[in-house]
Amino acid sequence: MSEFLNHHRFKDEIWMTTNEAQQFFKVSRSTLYRWCQTKLVPYTLMGGTRYFPKHFIETLMGQYLNNKPFE
Repeated sequence: MSEFLNHHRFKDEIWMTTNEAQQFFKVSRSTLYRWCQTKLVPYTLMGGTRYFPKHFIETLMGQYLNNKPFE
């Protein structure tokens, strides 16, 4: 399904699955979902599965590593 998003829905965006985002941040699924609920992390739902825009995830991590507040 993430391949479909990558190639059809948003051609300029690469999408990460929930598992990929969890591994990237090294957090639990519940933490990632909490971030979604508080709108810290954007996502799209397709077929009941959450997909996360990779560029935003990388930007968010960069801000964290540089000790900048998340915006």
